[in-house]
Amino acid sequence: SSGINAEWPLRPGILAPKAIPQGFMDGMKATQLLVEALQLESNSYRMGHSKIFLRAGIIGYLEDLRDQRVKTVLIGFQTLARGWLARKRFRKLLDMRVGVMVAQRSTRQYFVLRKWQWWRLFTKVKPLLSVSRQEEEIKE
Repeated sequence: SSGINAEWPLRPGILAPKAIPQGFMDGMKATQLLVEALQLESNSYRMGHSKIFLRAGIIGYLEDLRDQRVKTVLIGFQTLARGWLARKRFRKLLDMRVGVMVAQRSTRQYFVLRKWQWWRLFTKVKPLLSVSRQEEEIKE
């Protein structure tokens, strides 16, 4: 048998998180609530004044349960993180797709307009118009 002090509920507390209420509580009372929530057989432990005594193998059993629970929580966290990253990558791909579509549309439009005489005239006159606008802005 092994004696475990009153701080023991902190470690396997993840197995029954709602068993111990929030706030300050006596360690032995918290231990008793945790043992009841874990449904340990009464012959597998004894409560002392300041320690709980567990039969051989019970600590290992509780540690295995705790490790499984921690693993489950970490896998859930990892799943959320991977999902968030995948959605972020997907949004970036969608933005790139929209950009490619805009570039393709502009290129097609250019090939349609490049031989049109009015377009040629416009492209030759447009830089001159922007220079005159800049000169007007400088005067103001």
